[in-house]
Amino acid sequence: MKKTSLFGIFLLLTAQTLHAQTSFPMLGGVLPIGVERGKTAFLTLYGGGNGGANLNGTYKAMVEGKGVSAEVVLPEKGYPKPDSKTPWTLPYVGEVKLKVTVAPDAELGIREFRVATERAGISTIGQIIVCDEPQVVESEPNNTIAQAQKVTLPVGVNGRIQQGEDVDYYRFKAEAGQEVTFAVHCARLEDKVHDLQEHADPLIILSDANGVEITRNDDYYRADPLLNYKFEKAGEYVLQIRDVGYKGNPFWNYHLQMTTRPYVTSTVPCAVRAGQSNELTLGGFHLGGTQKVRIDVPGDLPDGIWQTPLKLPNGTTNPIFLRVTHVPQVSVEPDKSGNKPITAGNVPTGKPFAVPGGINSWLARDGQVDRYTFKAKAGEGWGFEVMSRRLDSSMDSEIKIRDSKGNVYAVNDDFAGTKDSRIEWAAPANGDYTVEIRDLTNKSGATYFYNLTAERLTQNFTLRCDTDRAMIAPGNRTSWYVLVERQHGFNGEIKVEVKGLPAGISVTPLTIPVNMTVGTLIFTAAPDAKRDASLVEVVGTATAIGLDGKPTTLTRTARPMSEIYMPGGGRGLLATSTQGVSISETNDLEVTADVRELTLKPGDTRKINVTIKRRPDYTKAVTLDARVQHLGGIFVDPLPPGVTVEDATIPENQTKGTITLRVAPNAQMVKDVTLSVFANASINFVMKVWYSAEPIKLTVQK
Repeated sequence: MKKTSLFGIFLLLTAQTLHAQTSFPMLGGVLPIGVERGKTAFLTLYGGGNGGANLNGTYKAMVEGKGVSAEVVLPEKGYPKPDSKTPWTLPYVGEVKLKVTVAPDAELGIREFRVATERAGISTIGQIIVCDEPQVVESEPNNTIAQAQKVTLPVGVNGRIQQGEDVDYYRFKAEAGQEVTFAVHCARLEDKVHDLQEHADPLIILSDANGVEITRNDDYYRADPLLNYKFEKAGEYVLQIRDVGYKGNPFWNYHLQMTTRPYVTSTVPCAVRAGQSNELTLGGFHLGGTQKVRIDVPGDLPDGIWQTPLKLPNGTTNPIFLRVTHVPQVSVEPDKSGNKPITAGNVPTGKPFAVPGGINSWLARDGQVDRYTFKAKAGEGWGFEVMSRRLDSSMDSEIKIRDSKGNVYAVNDDFAGTKDSRIEWAAPANGDYTVEIRDLTNKSGATYFYNLTAERLTQNFTLRCDTDRAMIAPGNRTSWYVLVERQHGFNGEIKVEVKGLPAGISVTPLTIPVNMTVGTLIFTAAPDAKRDASLVEVVGTATAIGLDGKPTTLTRTARPMSEIYMPGGGRGLLATSTQGVSISETNDLEVTADVRELTLKPGDTRKINVTIKRRPDYTKAVTLDARVQHLGGIFVDPLPPGVTVEDATIPENQTKGTITLRVAPNAQMVKDVTLSVFANASINFVMKVWYSAEPIKLTVQK
């Protein structure tokens, strides 16, 4: 059986899992993944997911960042229409075409994109890679050396390991002395595939024209391989790519870069300052003898991670990741003697560390422990943060803080869902302290580079947003939740706004009070709102007190959190770069409540009567709530402190229910907090779409 037929069967089986409720469109993959700068390419987008793979009615595509535009190529005969006898049953469409145009000066690297459909609004995340090499798509059959697909260097190959025992072969010619880097993006892309339960572990094998193996690589960038080879003889060669366990999946797409340009795998420093010229020491392949390069960092870059290629005398490199920071940075040679053991009679100090500031280095030998000694005053709060894995370093960092006697005050391995580390710590007394950094697995090498930055802790906050999609029919509503992490004594109000909304969509004003860490945004589509979708940003602004004791304005963009289906039925959350709002066709449910304003006192109980209007085909039981929860776990509780809610279920085919608010005797006083009472339409065991009643203003007063 041909693999394309198997893929078609997979899509058909996926389509048959669809239920009556409307799911947001779930994307499974795209081919090709890579698009060359200055070119226009046609991509095939595949739907895939438990309950939401239907792409019927896709009309718009939106790409992250500048320099890349995309449009949907509509079918010549249009999308298939529903049968008049079952108007709410939408015929299944498993793939659509996109026309993607990339400007010649577009930034290289990975971009998120989303599409919007008429029925179900905005989709989950898709990803493309902006490249410099010409791109080709895998052509079947290429499953043996005899069938190897011929490609010409340099090239980006776009394919998929689409079934068990799938092995893809590519044949190319190399010149004597030619140096080629083979780099794969596959596993690194799969975290953002919405409903992909098992991930690929790709392997590449380089052989001669007859299949005699020359070299191979399995894991370089975590599960993704990379190898570099300088060919001694001119001739034909073959590169093989497969899963290391001979597994496969229709959505295990890969981009195989076969490049002759310089390829950077490490930089020291890996942190730079905006608006300055920074010198980098490079590691990698085919660098033409270049060991150092200067890079001018744009002055308007915010603190964070910056992706950029480097210009060398022999060409432009692959995009690298650099940390942009406002504090001074230095680079140091590896401390090869820094792994002396800590004993009662031996408490080695480290190299002097001027704080606030940053250290950039790498681990030169296995088991190496780097130590940096700094001075701190009693009561001073400091944040020590490592960036390594987020910059494509191989390092899995661990940091410790010790005093001059060797006592450990703090230790951290993983921070905020990454393999990087962070410690927030206050000095107990005036004196010298030492921060230690090592790889948790005790490995080393040029790719085990890191940046360690120390900053005084000052009032701050960060924002996350649950969820990252909204599909709203004209006249209907849904809600998002803005979650605040208040840091280092910050307890101010935060004014939140949503930028980039489509015409016809409004959102409730939101100021998160000083005693709350969650705020509710309720989106409403006007009755005459026209079909549209756009990417948006949720931005919070507040006034904090700086280290100098003076007020300062802080502006923070919320990180969107995408709900994903986890193995075993759990609700997972994945941080994304984009989120979007769309105006769609009639939703499954509309919700109304019998109250718009509530004033309660400590100890009060109040029932809220809720009525739902069902779309004619939606008959299932519906849960009512004011919190986001799954299997008894509360993911978002936007209620004021001391206020609780009893959720409820409206049985199948019925339209009325009641939820109950309770105010504890010691509840805090709040005024006009926005409350969303919503009804959940379940897509599958985990995923839900919720629809909100009109905003309820809740006040708790004595």
